[in-house]
Amino acid sequence: MKIGIAGCGTIGSEIALALSNNAISGFTLVGLYDIKEDQARKLLARLRKPVPLLDLDALIKTSDLIFEATNKSSMPAIAAKALDAGKDILAMSVGGLVDRPDLLDIAQNKGVNFHCPSGAICGIDGILAAREAGLNSVQITTTKHPRGLQGAPYLIKNNISLDNISEPKTLFEGPARDAIEGFPANVNVSITLSFAGIGIDRTTVRIVADPACQKTRHEIVAEGAFGTIRSLTEGIPAPGNPRTSYLAILSAMATLKRIANRVHIGT
Repeated sequence: MKIGIAGCGTIGSEIALALSNNAISGFTLVGLYDIKEDQARKLLARLRKPVPLLDLDALIKTSDLIFEATNKSSMPAIAAKALDAGKDILAMSVGGLVDRPDLLDIAQNKGVNFHCPSGAICGIDGILAAREAGLNSVQITTTKHPRGLQGAPYLIKNNISLDNISEPKTLFEGPARDAIEGFPANVNVSITLSFAGIGIDRTTVRIVADPACQKTRHEIVAEGAFGTIRSLTEGIPAPGNPRTSYLAILSAMATLKRIANRVHIGT
C-alpha cells in the first residue's frame, strides 16, 4: 500500500522514519507534505530512502492512504480532499472532527476507510464493546505537568498562569467539545473517546496541572448497563516534545500494522 505523510512534526517524522527503516511492513512511503517546507526537508534528510516532497494534491493522487499528523485546524481539509479522491486516511488530529463530524459519514458512504488510532489512552476497545449494551456516562481526567499545557488557548483567554503552581490544580471541567477548543494540543484523546462512546457533548473532560506529574496521566471512568470501566494510562512524552505522547506514536504504528495485517486481535 502506498502511503503519504501529511505533517512532518513529531508524529509524522517518527512514522516516516519507521517506514523508511522497514520497521512497519506492508507500506511504501511515496511522499511527504508539510505547509512548513523546511520542516519537511529536515525530515527528508533523515530518511534512509529518499522520497519526494509534494504538495497536498499530488500527495493524495500518489497515495493509497494518507497519514495525517498536522493539527486540529488543518485535518478536516486534508481529510476531505483525501476522501473526495477515494483515498483512505489515518487521522491523528481527531480534534478536527468536532467541526467536521460529517467526514465520518462521507467515508462510510464512499466506502473509504477512516482510521482513528487510540492514541495516548488505553480502554477504547472496552468503550466500543460497552456501547453495545449502552453507556450512561464517560469521563476522562487528564493530568499533565504545567509545561505540557503552556500556551493553551483556554489559559490565554482566561489569563491563567501556570508559573507558580505548587500543587495539583483543576484548570477545566466540561464537555469534550469545549475541552478541545481550549486545549487543542492536549486532549485529542477525549475526542477519540467521545466518538467511541457517547459523543462530544456528553463526554466529560477534566484537565489538571500537577507540577509533581512526571508522566501524563489519563484516567477514564465509564458506566453503563455492562458495569464499570476504569482505565488508567500514564505515559511519557515523546522525546523533544512535551505536548506529544510517546504512546500516541506507538498507537499510530500499531494501527498501520493492523491495517496491513489479516490477523486482528482485540475489539
